[in-house]
Amino acid sequence: MTQKPLAKSRFPRRAPGLSTLLAGLALSGWAGGCNVDLIIGAFDKNHPHPGGNTGGTTAGGAGGVTGAGGTTAIGSGGAPAPQATCASLSTVVGQANPCGRIYGVAYSPDGQLLAAARQGESPNVHVWRLSDGALVHSFDGTPEGSYSIAFSPDGKQLASGGVVSGGQLTAVTPDIVKVWDLATGGLVRTVPATCGFYADSVAYSHDGTLLATAGAVGPVELWRANDGTRVAAIPYPTSVHNVHFSPDDSQLIVGGVDEKVTIWNVPAATLAATLAGTAGEMADGAFSPNGQRIATTGVGNVIKIWNAASGTLLQSLSGHNQYVSHVVWIDDAHVVTDDWGGTVISWAANAGTFAQSNTWSIGAQALGMAISPDRARLAIGGDNGITFLSP
Repeated sequence: MTQKPLAKSRFPRRAPGLSTLLAGLALSGWAGGCNVDLIIGAFDKNHPHPGGNTGGTTAGGAGGVTGAGGTTAIGSGGAPAPQATCASLSTVVGQANPCGRIYGVAYSPDGQLLAAARQGESPNVHVWRLSDGALVHSFDGTPEGSYSIAFSPDGKQLASGGVVSGGQLTAVTPDIVKVWDLATGGLVRTVPATCGFYADSVAYSHDGTLLATAGAVGPVELWRANDGTRVAAIPYPTSVHNVHFSPDDSQLIVGGVDEKVTIWNVPAATLAATLAGTAGEMADGAFSPNGQRIATTGVGNVIKIWNAASGTLLQSLSGHNQYVSHVVWIDDAHVVTDDWGGTVISWAANAGTFAQSNTWSIGAQALGMAISPDRARLAIGGDNGITFLSP
């Protein structure tokens, strides 16, 4: 059955008891299933989108305002009207760039470029030079928008994932994942990902040999980066929002909407560990740079810190009041998180215990986040385009 395109899988949490139903679904039965809302992000019609297209908070006045609880509101009085793309990008800290609705952002390995995946008609994959803010590439991603973006570790290529109108749940969706040559601006290849009608996450291994893809339905797939050959498939019973390689590339961490973060051995695609009680919407998990801890989103908008070796929950961090979009490690003692209300929180560890160290509000729904290679700048993507912060 074909499915009408949806405005990304940023859906509210499933109805009570639905996780049990999802866990019992077999992949082989999905192609004929017609209750798509129960499978793709488990959209609960009784609960409206918490952030919507207008974000969840209102930005402070120009220059920033310190609000209750120490939150710094930035911007100029609300989300600016979106535009198709930004011909130039301002890297001034706290200044929003109204480049449309941005789902994914990524820095190039040398820190010279910033790439963004934008909702809306093509071209919707954009690359800017940060030294002067100039737009250097605009690529035709997928027709309804691009959702995820990743540079290859050598900085020569860019992978993007998006949504295709009329894509099927378990069928190969043409052109949903693409790889671009950054020197020529040409298309290197399309990747025949079988993740349904959207690809929510693309991620390169640190050594550049593998590309992972995930999206509306399982499996999570691993592709040989140099020729696009599929080398492994990880069966998954629900939509997947984020995948990340471990620092040594021996494992892949998967954030699914089944309130679990799972860790898989690479390239064997065998299950190594399961962290239960994590977020259903959004779902993210990432290893610390030294590989000793894992940070995940959690049920109730908390952030959870885990011992990576034992899977023991070390700490739960409260501070967000809407769905958390991403967790990003700055270094082994600092984590940054963002949410659908536009709140960005920096967490710092003192003697191994994390606490809030800084809080910002970007004034609109936050959907993507990346840290620069020198750890000096955060790029936040969302309803008001791209905003840079200093962590």
